[in-house]
Amino acid sequence: MMTCTRRNENPLTVFEDVFGSLFNDSLGTLTKATQADAWSPAVDIVESPNAYTLTADLPGLTKADVNLTVEEGVLTLTGERKAEQSESNELGHRYERAYGKFSRSFRLGNSVETSKINAEFKNGMLKVELPKVEASKPYEVSIAE
Repeated sequence: MMTCTRRNENPLTVFEDVFGSLFNDSLGTLTKATQADAWSPAVDIVESPNAYTLTADLPGLTKADVNLTVEEGVLTLTGERKAEQSESNELGHRYERAYGKFSRSFRLGNSVETSKINAEFKNGMLKVELPKVEASKPYEVSIAE
């Protein structure tokens, strides 16, 4: 077993990590998922001949919770998923859904036409179309005889 301690780590988190590993994680990780830096949305990037498509899973978020910027050739996705507040006296035993702010950045390079980037948010999924610059699109070269 390998242990790594980060500076300023919450002692409760360390205890929960050890406690969870001792008991096959049956009761561990009680609050780890609620830390501010605890999550980063999953992203797929697919290339086609004309564009790159970035798809990010953002369940539970709305379009207003997400911000997408391009600056100096870097596409940055930021946002925040707020924790649900319960008014009852329920005692939580396991929290796996992560909450807090997130930020993901992707270097675009020279092959993306940044002025033509298009984004769509639907059902907790962000889809970003990154069209290629005409010069970077593949084309067939005819061979002379």
